[in-house]
Amino acid sequence: MEDVMVTGRMSAEKKAAGAKVLAKAGLNASQAVNLLYDKLEEEQSADFLIHKKPEKREWESAAKFLDALVSPTPIETRFDNMTRGQIKLERAKSRGLV
Repeated sequence: MEDVMVTGRMSAEKKAAGAKVLAKAGLNASQAVNLLYDKLEEEQSADFLIHKKPEKREWESAAKFLDALVSPTPIETRFDNMTRGQIKLERAKSRGLV
């Protein structure tokens, strides 16, 4: 397959800062662009590139879900006021072992 050139414009400062980050990862600009295009092809979408601030309803939905995970009042059980020994005896009785 024949290679083609992709051209992009950015400030010299951005290019230098980005090159530093890529160098730390052992990559150059061409490799990074190839990885980007691989991801675009894999995802068949560019949504992962767009930082989207969650909408109010999404935050409310997430908060409601989290609230459902944590009970505001402790759940009481018949074991709450028993010692460990009493609990073990009660469980043994319920299994017909005593």
